[in-house]
Amino acid sequence: MKIVPTRRTDYGVRALINLAQHHPNSQAAPAISKDMEIPVGFLRQVLQELGRAGLVTSQPGRTGGYALAKEPEDVTLHEIIEALEGRNEEPACALDGGPCHWDRACAIHWVWMAAKESFTETLQGASLAQIATDDAKLRAGEIPAPIVEEHR
Repeated sequence: MKIVPTRRTDYGVRALINLAQHHPNSQAAPAISKDMEIPVGFLRQVLQELGRAGLVTSQPGRTGGYALAKEPEDVTLHEIIEALEGRNEEPACALDGGPCHWDRACAIHWVWMAAKESFTETLQGASLAQIATDDAKLRAGEIPAPIVEEHR
């Protein structure tokens, strides 16, 4: 099973990692773009969304840039994803589009909802501060990259 973030969320998390690593200083969009390999046009859109969500502040002008609006330890991965993807509170049938005869509940409803709750808890427990620290350690070679096994 693949669970991957959208490109918007990927870029948003990368941008916030950069801002967390430079916190409390601000960073210009081109510097974030270069460091985190994000197209600058898309980056500005994502940073604007993160600003509307209260996660980023911006200062216009030549000496301006973007900075975190909160301390990195007070921002969760769940909060970032919701800022960029929207809230997912609608309990939908896991088999939507297929035979579901119990008015928005299906035979795997309890399994799907338990998995969703566990996934949400994990995202809520992951702080931007820890993610930024892990990123810095991975870049420096201080910790090994996780091994991902592909099953065929």
